[in-house]
Amino acid sequence: MKRNLIGILSLVVMSVLLSTAANAQAYVKADVPFGFKVGSAQLPAGTYEIKAANDSAVVIRNPNTRAGALAGIRREPSRDTRAKLIFHHVAGQYFLAEIWRGAGNTGMVLPPSKQEKALEKELRASGQSGAGEDVMVAVY
Repeated sequence: MKRNLIGILSLVVMSVLLSTAANAQAYVKADVPFGFKVGSAQLPAGTYEIKAANDSAVVIRNPNTRAGALAGIRREPSRDTRAKLIFHHVAGQYFLAEIWRGAGNTGMVLPPSKQEKALEKELRASGQSGAGEDVMVAVY
């Protein structure tokens, strides 16, 4: 009985360690040439590492400046083979909207922040067409 318990616990520990190591390596990097917002956090231009924290959250972090943010996400099936970040450009500000890690991976879609929604509403109210444009940044 003790032997079976030790064997089972060993397998559980090994699987946790292996899944942690696999998740630690599952990130992408991007050189973002402009400041941008993730939720309520304002991040400066720079090189960022983007990694899933779990199934419903993502961590965006600049390893050099330690600037970073945690954001809720919605997973979506891949609809493109290119790895990229998509930003919404609204009223002169950039908002991270989508993260695509390439073919075979699910995409991560961030919900629009309150500020982004307010800016889009202001643009529509002032009669300006559209809510801005999408800007793509390649990841590696």
